[in-house]
Amino acid sequence: MIKDLREGVSYVSEGFRLARQPAMRPFMLVPLVVNILLFAVAGYLVLHYAYAWIGSLDTTLDLWPWLDWAEAAVNSTLAVLKWFLFAAIILFLLFIMGSTFTMIAHILLSPFVGILGEQAEKQLHTPAFPQHTVMQIAWRTTKREMRKLAYWLVRALGLGVASLVIYFVPVVNAVVPVIWFLFGAWILALQYIDIPADNNGRSFEDVLRLMRENRAAVMGFGAVIMLVTSIPILNLFVIPVAVCGGVVFWVRKIEKVPGAA
Repeated sequence: MIKDLREGVSYVSEGFRLARQPAMRPFMLVPLVVNILLFAVAGYLVLHYAYAWIGSLDTTLDLWPWLDWAEAAVNSTLAVLKWFLFAAIILFLLFIMGSTFTMIAHILLSPFVGILGEQAEKQLHTPAFPQHTVMQIAWRTTKREMRKLAYWLVRALGLGVASLVIYFVPVVNAVVPVIWFLFGAWILALQYIDIPADNNGRSFEDVLRLMRENRAAVMGFGAVIMLVTSIPILNLFVIPVAVCGGVVFWVRKIEKVPGAA
């Protein structure tokens, strides 16, 4: 299992090397620019509204007269805790935004991401893609992204309801962030492994089956992508690198193409 986890993690770094190849640069431009714009707008909105909300919180307490001597210390402590809360909220929102906005970006970029995946796979071996026109690729990839969105929404809603129930159970509620992280890792791995699978004519159900058969490697790959999408600046460049990483995962781990570069 540890070996498979490490193998899944390694595909991200291999994807980074693949994305840096000169032949890939023309196909990365549109996904990169759109992703930067989306995350810049989302990051601004998160910081602006979270700052406004946390700034409106009044942490000044008027204690009983016999506790006047402790009032300054208590209010100072509450003020510090308020900004710790602000930092925690920002990190949580960035974490949620990572998977959510990546999903939105993929819907908008689906034709370009599909073409980027094709070019990335061509750098590794000579694939036998089904022949499609640009319009057919756009229609096919858009339908596939909507299928993935439906898969994500149904499970996110179910997990949200379960999280609300667990939240009120002491001690057990500590597992909620872990569950959401693992879910996000699985969804992002699916997002990027499905691109070369779709390019090669594999069904969505087939991709899910293959991922379950390689669960440890899938979770290692998805966990790294999940972490990167939550880190400001790095998340601006995540789509091209993750697409290339998903292609490497597909070629090396799933299809096991002999002699792939």
